[in-house]
Amino acid sequence: MAEIREAREDDFEAVFGLLDARSRAAFGISEQKREYLRQRWDVPSTDTWVAVQNGAVVGYAGLDEDQDFVHVAADPDIGDALIAQVEQRARARDFQHVAVVAVPEDAPLYAAVRRNGYTLDREILRMWRPLNGDLPDPAWPSGVTVRSYTDADAERVHALLDEQYAGWDGSYVARSHEGWLSFMTVHEDFDPALWFLVERDGELVACALHWKESQRRGWVKDIVVRKSERGQGLGTALLHHAFHAYADRDADRVGLKVDSTNPTGALQLYERLGFVTDQRLGIWQKQL
Repeated sequence: MAEIREAREDDFEAVFGLLDARSRAAFGISEQKREYLRQRWDVPSTDTWVAVQNGAVVGYAGLDEDQDFVHVAADPDIGDALIAQVEQRARARDFQHVAVVAVPEDAPLYAAVRRNGYTLDREILRMWRPLNGDLPDPAWPSGVTVRSYTDADAERVHALLDEQYAGWDGSYVARSHEGWLSFMTVHEDFDPALWFLVERDGELVACALHWKESQRRGWVKDIVVRKSERGQGLGTALLHHAFHAYADRDADRVGLKVDSTNPTGALQLYERLGFVTDQRLGIWQKQL
């Protein structure tokens, strides 16, 4: 049986290799980047473990403060041991549940979550929109102003995101502000010029946070509109604003993920603006 221990800095490359190989096996290409792993690895509130067998790292699990975990292990017994470690630590942290993304193409993890009593909670859709042809100009509702993010906005932006997500998602778990700042801003994908804030009379009413373009692709990380401001076209205007910003940087498409259970009309908005689903990701959850 492999030894399960806390991950160390010198395990980083081996863990990335496992995640990279898993992605290639599941999807034919790797969707992993070292900075994505580093983004989670360095957050102080993340617990990480590796499984070591005959001196080699053969499994990995990382548990975030938002009660989600990442997991990779080809061997079923090692996979189960890592899940048990995640659940034990989650109970010690008084988490009410844990959740993990699993798809049928990732056969070892897909089998492990079902074997360990997880149930499919919902699906997350990945969508893309090409930036071709004439891009519509944003039409902003009367009385709002739009600007880019500064460090002084951090607490207001974080609070707006938590308020709006928790308003419709009963399983939403907020990060600490320190954890949110680390996860969102301490990496190369963060570009404050691509974080757009909408204010009315000095009050933050909407925001759209985007990652820096990479390989000519843009990415919408978060977009929220305060409930009292919905139905006025703010979401559409923010996306049109982002399309132009990315096109100016020579991006040729923009992607995002949306929760299939989102009741705010987000999925319908994205479809109306030309986004097309190319991947469905299952969120598997277990109550503790």
